[in-house]
Amino acid sequence: CGRRSRGSSGINAEYGSNPHTLDHATMVCDLGCGAGLLGIYAMLTSSPPPTVHFQDFNSEVIKNFTMLNYHKNCSTLTEANVRFTAGDWSSVKLDHYDVILSAETIYSVESQRKVLRVLQAHLKEDGAAFIATKRHYFGVGGGVVDFKQLISDNDAKLKCEVVWTSGQVGLARDILKITRVTSP
Repeated sequence: CGRRSRGSSGINAEYGSNPHTLDHATMVCDLGCGAGLLGIYAMLTSSPPPTVHFQDFNSEVIKNFTMLNYHKNCSTLTEANVRFTAGDWSSVKLDHYDVILSAETIYSVESQRKVLRVLQAHLKEDGAAFIATKRHYFGVGGGVVDFKQLISDNDAKLKCEVVWTSGQVGLARDILKITRVTSP
């Protein structure tokens, strides 16, 4: 329901401390933001802070969780430019982003299709998306292998690679980096 911070959010923020993850990002989307941890992290670790678009399906989550978390953590950022949007990815108005950050959003086949459409439509040509996820979601058909296959089957003109792995046995978590395939 979005009112919890997902386990992979912290992992994605940890990976985001890689100095090249947010280099030169002026437009960032925290897709399926929940608590907004990824967008907040992007704002607090970049100078100047990028414009961040916090997006979640549930308007109550945006109003009662994301916005409160943002105000508690980013009140000292005088040059911050943010936007909060609620709604389904297929109908919400999004911009074009240098970086799209997301956690636990490819948990089912239906969700994967929506995430793929968002990436195809809203990732800038030289942009990158980072999705923190469980390697496999039992019983719902989501996870890394299924998402990479979806990208391949749809000739999505995107490249998907695992850039970080938890190494944890059992419930392994990965971070995927998705970029556009450039023409030779």
